[in-house]
Amino acid sequence: MPSIIDISEVLLEMGLADVSETDYERAVVNSAITRAEGAIKRFLRYDPVQRTRTEFYPQKDLPALYQRAVWESQGDKAILRGLAGAATDLLQVQHIPIRSITSLVIDYSGRFGTSVDAFTATAEIEGSDYWPTYDGVDDDGNSFCRDGLIRSFGRWPTEPGSVKVVYSAGYTKAELHGQANILDASPIIDAVINESKRRALKVFIDAKSTTAGGTGFVAGPIVSERMGDYSYQIGGGGGSGSSTDRKLGGIYDLLPETISMLSDFVNWGWSLSGG
Repeated sequence: MPSIIDISEVLLEMGLADVSETDYERAVVNSAITRAEGAIKRFLRYDPVQRTRTEFYPQKDLPALYQRAVWESQGDKAILRGLAGAATDLLQVQHIPIRSITSLVIDYSGRFGTSVDAFTATAEIEGSDYWPTYDGVDDDGNSFCRDGLIRSFGRWPTEPGSVKVVYSAGYTKAELHGQANILDASPIIDAVINESKRRALKVFIDAKSTTAGGTGFVAGPIVSERMGDYSYQIGGGGGSGSSTDRKLGGIYDLLPETISMLSDFVNWGWSLSGG
């Protein structure tokens, strides 16, 4: 089911938001929204809707650095941590922007939460053991971290699945709809609506041109014309290479203008980290 926008928003943009819409039209639009949201989430590399998430890091093995280790101390606590080739004091989470961290626990034998008594140790302390790179304050006065980076006192563990993070990330409904003063994520909503509309239009146009007695809602683009002895045809009936295809694109891809709209919201850090 769609999670970023409601079907009524797309129906309104398509002129179907009234009692005249049919069950068939609603089903087509709902399916189009689901596909559009899936494509946009894949491009962004995360779900932009704000919710609480539980994730384990690191998510892949890092090459060992000649079995070296380093002692880290703070107050009366000292830790010996092994070094890996990519060990760092930065932890990149997948979903952005970070709005708050409920808990962060380190367990070297946690194994992504599958081992006995995994992650039952005392949680790390925000501001002392770790801190997100908060770079702004939202309309409610709460800090947010756009890049999804969490810094650590010392280096993060390199054992996969040894850090459990429970955090809230994403944009509120008001921010997605351009109703907030600080964070404006409305281009994401616009992209979902545009991509949903074109996917639905492809179905309606194809149904009209290929089904006897089809009831597509408006005539599609002109694909052929005759004037006396002169005639031409572009592609055919919604098939590959037709003007409909060139105008509406494929079902699974994103149009260039959509990519441009979304570029400022991609989690590039997650992409570059290989997540």
